[in-house]
Amino acid sequence: MDGGTALPKRPRLNPYGKALRRERIFARLRGGWAYEEIAREERVTPRRVRQIVSEALQRRTVDGGSDHAMLQLARLEQALRLAAEAVGAGEIGAIGPYLNVLAQLDRYQGAASANQAYDEEARERLFAKINRIAARVQSRGAAKAAAAAEGLSPDAAEAPKPERIEASHLDSPASR
Repeated sequence: MDGGTALPKRPRLNPYGKALRRERIFARLRGGWAYEEIAREERVTPRRVRQIVSEALQRRTVDGGSDHAMLQLARLEQALRLAAEAVGAGEIGAIGPYLNVLAQLDRYQGAASANQAYDEEARERLFAKINRIAARVQSRGAAKAAAAAEGLSPDAAEAPKPERIEASHLDSPASR
């Protein structure tokens, strides 16, 4: 990398190995690692790490700029903490980096919150759906526990009750 030192040869990665490497790289980025540190751990150049990140972000068509901004915010949190500790310890030279991190946080904060997909109505529908699912899971757990207490198999609790089937037929438009 630096000064002509060659990296040891790495075996070529198959698609699974590449996916694992990409996951490790993004995990380290979220952890606040610098590209150079990641490159050293992965035994590639910092330029290659940037290429991998760029390719992964370009392939993710579903995710927009707000997701990238969220990644950057997560990375900057650790830098902010370290810079704040240095300023708190009286290191005058840390004031500039601290202010730079704050400026970057402000920049990405706007981008991260710009694309809020849920309005209040959508959020309420989502919470209602989650609550219905939670109630269903909870009732199934109670039914399994009751079946176990009666000595029945837990699978018997999964079968619908006959009265529920009849009631659903009464409410259908065909029965009117």
